[in-house]
Amino acid sequence: MLSFHRITPADKETVERYTSSVSTMLCEHCFTDLYIWEDHYNTEMCEYNGFLLIRCVTFPEKKPVYLAPIGHGNLKAAIDALRQDAASRRVPFQMISIPEALLPEFEQAIGDEYTFDWSEDSADYIYLSEKLSTLSGKKLQSKRNMINRFRAAHDGRWEYRDISPDNVDVARAYHEKWCRAHGCARDHSFLGEACAVRRALDHFEELNLRGGLLYLDGAVIAYTLGCRAWDDVYVVQIEKAESEIDGAYQMINQQFVLANCQEVRYVNREEDLGLPGLRKAKQSYHPEILGKKFFTVPRAEEKK
Repeated sequence: MLSFHRITPADKETVERYTSSVSTMLCEHCFTDLYIWEDHYNTEMCEYNGFLLIRCVTFPEKKPVYLAPIGHGNLKAAIDALRQDAASRRVPFQMISIPEALLPEFEQAIGDEYTFDWSEDSADYIYLSEKLSTLSGKKLQSKRNMINRFRAAHDGRWEYRDISPDNVDVARAYHEKWCRAHGCARDHSFLGEACAVRRALDHFEELNLRGGLLYLDGAVIAYTLGCRAWDDVYVVQIEKAESEIDGAYQMINQQFVLANCQEVRYVNREEDLGLPGLRKAKQSYHPEILGKKFFTVPRAEEKK
């Protein structure tokens, strides 16, 4: 019997011991993501014979699912343990967030019973940090133009500051303002994000988060949060800005990377959730890698 428990900040070292040994670059394998969204997805974890096992539910369907086991050892035995857990809970077994690089191992372990598929809605957008810093090249010309126009229009009036324990309340106040303006209380998706942001800011130092605030005329117009999830990968969990101020999103994006991501090769800006506007924005930065997340499909179901 597997002994799952809800994730707490005390689990950070344990989780990262497993995830650091397998650099998947997927946001689901970043402790900060697992923890700040824990309540939204009912996320639980346990250890099993060299693997980190995670179970949670989808949103908004609340369908029970399991993340791909991460670790080293007998992968088939770890998957079988999850299947037995699903059977004991009388829920269908489905495994998600299988990294493309590890797919051959999963195919070898259970490929006789399952096929594997992926959805563009859940794929992570992973960029070269150097490209996000310099915005060099013809493909990113429009981003450079937005940055230049922002600087010209607001010369001497804007400022970027790192988030620190001394000003974390400023970030919290801005997010609450942003939520009021965008009706977070009426939208379950935004409400879940608001709770995740609150948890991130409440545990800013424990999670080893980094963040940035963009000011214009002394008032915050954008902020972002992220963390170094692997030696060579930063994950950006949250980014909000005043969309009516041209260049605000582009500026907070670039300034955060310049301030925090110069020692890593990649920046994972997570998925677009199938939202057309978000997809267009993420694609416009031309990711270096599309982090595909495969999920299991029973062969019997595939034939239907």
